[in-house]
Amino acid sequence: MTPEVRNFEVEQILSGHPVHQRHEFSFTVDDNEFKGHFHGGEITWMHPYPKQILGEQKEAKIENQIRELLGEYGVSNWIDDIEMTQVFENRPHERRQVTFKVQGQEYKGFVHEGEIHWFHPHPKQKLKDEHVEAIETEIHEKGENLS
Repeated sequence: MTPEVRNFEVEQILSGHPVHQRHEFSFTVDDNEFKGHFHGGEITWMHPYPKQILGEQKEAKIENQIRELLGEYGVSNWIDDIEMTQVFENRPHERRQVTFKVQGQEYKGFVHEGEIHWFHPHPKQKLKDEHVEAIETEIHEKGENLS
């Protein structure tokens, strides 16, 4: 049985320090309050640890729920292996190709003139709109950093 996460809250902390920037979250399960940080795709628990009170199996289920909830709040560094490459260089249809994985599913698309054109499967077929928006924002930010 999956534990019910209630009263989930998240906020960005240390936002003025890009290297140390992270998200702090809190929630309750069975009247126990838990807190943690999310940074670089990793969850770091603050005391008490869910594993101590609820057990290892429930902790793993809670971590999956936390990652989903963070995605709903636009915290999208749960994307694995995001990669952008230049394709069709020095040709009229030059553009960037983006490839990434979410929960083991690979997605690909082209970025051209500020628009993302997805290959099959389209992320909206499997992910919530909020997740897709967060992913597209991250792709556009990464593309700007490459320019």
